[in-house]
Amino acid sequence: MSGEDNGHEQLCVYLRAKVTGAAHNDRRALYALRTEATTVYWCLLTMSPAGPDDGLVHAGRCSTGRTCCTLDEETGVA
Repeated sequence: MSGEDNGHEQLCVYLRAKVTGAAHNDRRALYALRTEATTVYWCLLTMSPAGPDDGLVHAGRCSTGRTCCTLDEETGVA
């Protein structure tokens, strides 16, 4: 095992958060913030804190297994 955490690769490309010091679509930064209680998240599809499935938008929830999750290889979203 390499010890490298690749959880960021499973995050939805439409997940966004208010992040300082990182690009708006930096999924590594979003994944690192998943345990921070004060991070503000939103979905680019709904432009709200709820996703298309009416579930809460959060780095701990917007990943594979969620019906509305879209990964990089499925779309050209940057």
